[in-house]
Amino acid sequence: MGDDCVVKVEKTNDAIGNNKQQNKKKKSPMLLGKVESLGKLNDIYGELNEVFTRTKQAFQLFKTKIFFYPEPDFTKPFAESLKQVEGRLQEMGNLLGAYVSRQSASPITDVGTPITTVKPNGTISITPPASEVGNDEVEVTDSTINNCGITRKRHSKEFKPDESHTPSYKKSKRSLIDDYLIKDVKSSQVVDRTPSKSEDEDVFEVESIVDIAKTQGQVTYCVKWKGYGHQDNTWEPHSNLTGCEDLLFEFYKERLKKQEESYTEEQNYHRFPIDDNSKEILFKAFQAHIIPSEKDRQNAIQIVVSSRTPTPKSKKEVDALVEKALYSRKKERYLSVVREILQDRLLIELNRERNKQLAELRGWERHINFICTDTACLSVENFIDLGLPPTEFHYINQSQAGEGVTIPSDPVVGCECEDCSSSKSCCPHQMNAMVAFNRYGKLKQQVSLGTPIYECNNLCKCGPDCVNRVVQKGRTVGLCIFRTGNSRGWGVKAMENIKRGSLVTEYVGEVITSEEAERRGHIYDAQGCTYLFDLDYNKGDQNPYTIDAAKCGNVSHFINHSCDPNLVVFNVWVNCLDPDLPRLALFATQDIKKGEELTFDYNSGLKRDQAASFSTFTGDFLTPDKNDKIKGSSEVILKTPKGNRGLQYGKTECHCGAANCRKYFF
Repeated sequence: MGDDCVVKVEKTNDAIGNNKQQNKKKKSPMLLGKVESLGKLNDIYGELNEVFTRTKQAFQLFKTKIFFYPEPDFTKPFAESLKQVEGRLQEMGNLLGAYVSRQSASPITDVGTPITTVKPNGTISITPPASEVGNDEVEVTDSTINNCGITRKRHSKEFKPDESHTPSYKKSKRSLIDDYLIKDVKSSQVVDRTPSKSEDEDVFEVESIVDIAKTQGQVTYCVKWKGYGHQDNTWEPHSNLTGCEDLLFEFYKERLKKQEESYTEEQNYHRFPIDDNSKEILFKAFQAHIIPSEKDRQNAIQIVVSSRTPTPKSKKEVDALVEKALYSRKKERYLSVVREILQDRLLIELNRERNKQLAELRGWERHINFICTDTACLSVENFIDLGLPPTEFHYINQSQAGEGVTIPSDPVVGCECEDCSSSKSCCPHQMNAMVAFNRYGKLKQQVSLGTPIYECNNLCKCGPDCVNRVVQKGRTVGLCIFRTGNSRGWGVKAMENIKRGSLVTEYVGEVITSEEAERRGHIYDAQGCTYLFDLDYNKGDQNPYTIDAAKCGNVSHFINHSCDPNLVVFNVWVNCLDPDLPRLALFATQDIKKGEELTFDYNSGLKRDQAASFSTFTGDFLTPDKNDKIKGSSEVILKTPKGNRGLQYGKTECHCGAANCRKYFF
């Protein structure tokens, strides 16, 4: 509703004359007061229309100011309220107009000011032309904005879009509309400003940005418009690309990619213009464009885990490096700066991973030491990669019986010796063996590989300090679970010097039947690893039981294989005297220095014809090849535990690095 809603009621001269004559006859004060009040009511109503018109114009101006940042939560209900007020004013105008018409037909009015009223069919549009906000509002017609000068600038070069095209309004949208210029209302005459088709078509949607150039110090972008061909592309300044941040980002990424692919080592990099208005977008696109290689990541990991991590660069320093790279003409210099940027980014990312890793390693170390009953502590370290502790491994202190297996714990025989070191009736002699340990708790030199070890048990009269109680006391040397650097995963190293013949640890896990071992062996075979250890001392290949340390075990779970090991496995019986259920103890075959990795031969159970071509253990321990006359030595290899069940020999590659490496094990 506007000034067009206020029109003059035209009267003929004869009607005016008749009214004057009748008024001269009737000059009742009551009638005069009625006419004067009616004229005043009409004047006030006209002023109300003008105020409403200015309110609409102010609202329309407000919407043009927020064209690129619409606020429908406010504009839509406000527009609906204006529509309701418009309807009420129209209803009031119709009532007032009808009443004035009736009074004009009667000979009682004579007022100096002509009475005005509302057009019976007048309506108002409260939606601004080409307004994104207006799309959400109630559709109305006959917009009547008084003297609203509309200027739509489009910085283009020979761009003449088809008049029949009406772009749709979507996310990536910008308009070349200047502010609506609203002039003061000075006349009751209103010019009909219904938005024309050409005005609506001055809103165009950007499809993509295809190029950038700098002319006379101004950076402009070549814009491809949605629904138009490339011949209609225009060059636009950044100020005309409001809301096109995503398109700018994709343009910069693609341009950087093409630039890097198009230049050889001999050619210089062509430096494209940098627009200060979109520099942040360019920097983000550059960071997204450069992707670290696996080699970059591994190099950064080595820096992070070495505890020499440099202080990360600030954002200002990184932005300076990005700008330096963008301004580099030489590819070599460009790549050098890129590597520096990538390294800084990787160090920040990997340092967070490293802190998380260290926290988990410390937690795991505390956990296993809480469970472990050995007198010496275990430590955990990883200075190789960002590997985390195994999540499916449970630390235990002694072997556990699996399904279908019973491990007796009550011995049926024991000794009554006072000094087991010199007694001829001690437990080993009762089993036709010898006491394996000297008074220092280390293996005697005459104990050969494959010799069974019988320790004193719970029925023996000797005390805990008996020289023949070693394995049952547990590990007494400090060890460390550490990450190896030659693709062998976790390993174990000594945290103190270990003398030859000393007990290092016991191999424990889940004791399972041979049938279950065969089933699991096929699974481990597919995985390329195994933790199965056959208890075959008594029955050889017909052994009924196997130890599986894959899911549960102690520190021995992490000891790696070597073709030239420094540990060897012995069968030991303590409280369980079942010949098919020995305990497996790992002893040092030589003096081991602090920090040296511990290893044993996973193939210690190979048959003699398989092992004939391989070197035997060295040191003072008597090997079967050197001492075939020792009792039981002729079949010692067959009666040594092996870990090759479920895998065929020669299938798994060996990475031990020993001089006599067999290249494959299992």
